[in-house]
Amino acid sequence: MMKTILLFGTILIAGSLYGQRTGTDKAKMEFTQYPTVPIEGIEKLGIQVYTADLPFNKDTLRLYLGNMDILKSDVESVSKVGYGGLNEVTLVGGEGDITIEMAIGEPFVASKEQKTSSCMVAKDGCTQYYYEVVYRMPAIVQAKNAEGVLDTWELEPEMKLQFGNEQVEKHKKTGKGSTTSIQVVNYTSEEDLNKAFSKMGEASLVRKGMVNHIGNLAESIYERLFFEETKLKLEIGYGKGRATDYTETEEASANAVAALESEDYSSLKNSITVWESWLERYDADDRKAAVNDKVAQVLHENLSIAYTFTGDFDKARKYSDKALEFAQSGMVQQNEVTRLKEFSEFIDKQEKVKKHNSSLTPKNLVTAPDIKKLLVRRKFNKDIDFLIAEDKYNAIQKNHGASSENKESGEETLESLLHQSDGDGDGKDDNEEISLDGRVENDMLVLSALVDANMKGKALPNSICEYPEIKTIRARNIGLTSLPDCMNELTKLEKLYINNNTFEELPDMFGSMKDLKVLDISNNNLKTLPESIYTLTHLKKIFVSGNQLSDDDMKKLEEALPKTKFK
Repeated sequence: MMKTILLFGTILIAGSLYGQRTGTDKAKMEFTQYPTVPIEGIEKLGIQVYTADLPFNKDTLRLYLGNMDILKSDVESVSKVGYGGLNEVTLVGGEGDITIEMAIGEPFVASKEQKTSSCMVAKDGCTQYYYEVVYRMPAIVQAKNAEGVLDTWELEPEMKLQFGNEQVEKHKKTGKGSTTSIQVVNYTSEEDLNKAFSKMGEASLVRKGMVNHIGNLAESIYERLFFEETKLKLEIGYGKGRATDYTETEEASANAVAALESEDYSSLKNSITVWESWLERYDADDRKAAVNDKVAQVLHENLSIAYTFTGDFDKARKYSDKALEFAQSGMVQQNEVTRLKEFSEFIDKQEKVKKHNSSLTPKNLVTAPDIKKLLVRRKFNKDIDFLIAEDKYNAIQKNHGASSENKESGEETLESLLHQSDGDGDGKDDNEEISLDGRVENDMLVLSALVDANMKGKALPNSICEYPEIKTIRARNIGLTSLPDCMNELTKLEKLYINNNTFEELPDMFGSMKDLKVLDISNNNLKTLPESIYTLTHLKKIFVSGNQLSDDDMKKLEEALPKTKFK
């Protein structure tokens, strides 16, 4: 199946009275998106889903019917598979030539809102009550083969689910097999709804969330392990206006379009030379300059496109980041920002393709397996034992973090702490502050869920403020509830990782942290941000997903930190 993807496009922006403008030429390309992990010779795709002690198995996985594509009847297509492979691929439980492991973290209800509607079976004056629930279920996935882990990624944790006002599929075992029936579930009073939610709400939501994630898992597998025939629409920009003669930039744009459409990517070098030459004329202080902010932005975008297709991914990222910096300054166009972030992901994807699959020359692709159907339908998955009652979320997440960041020099000296027991904590008062003596080495503190389980449900100790020279704090997934106000004294801090805890708010401590470069506050319960966080203009990376921040807070943060990469 062919589908059209608009990866990015330069927006035609009317210049100010004195500023210059931009125009675009369009390239339309038939494009085959290759897999991003090595797939030559792959015949068995192994699936392992680690569910810890979640209350379901394969037989109850499809217990609740809803509006999710994955739960449609057998006569309908579970998913529209538009992907292909080099050869037939069989889905198996356990290990395969490539094995996909998905681990589920601890889910929770972020919010629920009571709703009413007329009863499914119409009766005079009949009202039924139900909940619309914002549910968060963390999920992390990794692909590996005999040589090790190939790729690791996280699925979007937030989903909107419903409890009540729904159909439920009931299964009953018989001597000849089993029978299935569909029942309507509704609650005609607030009291009945509350009682039912207290009794079975958790089990209902976790099953629905799991089914949702299997659908998300399937889509993420397709993107990494199979070929996709697509159409790309690329827009290459050039300068317009009376300030100067922009003919050279317009010709470079037209030549780049021709090179892209003919797949003659080596010809992009001429356009690259022109665009880089024109960027030397950029003047940030002169709105009348031939290359003002808007013209510079499209030239940087052009160069990110050109270097991607010529295979110089470091330069592609450099120019893409610069274009994003321009897009996030001044009058921000959110669609530009979104487009550039998506293209940054496209660059990373193409680099992986070149690393693993650039030598492939596929001709007759076969249709990819319908992963959703094979995993969810009992008549298909009876021989695919893919659900494993084991908690592996933290282990995969830890490896993911280690592989995605450069290891600081002091981290090796603390590695042994991750394997020590905390037996000397026995008998201590639960309210007693835990000592950090001996834990800070080489200006770094590393806490772990394994060693520091006794910190769960507590604040980070005030004694952290006794180390004013500290540069790195890693306190991930500990169950911490708060941070001490005195942390504003840690003026040398460069990296702060406090993700996957239970913070509902943070102290207003960032005003003095002028050296802070990386801040990870993702996957907490934050509803607001302290004002001082908006002053971190030197921040290189910030991780904020998985909280309960409003769109206004996110917009304010992006406007305040235009040079910061958001994750």
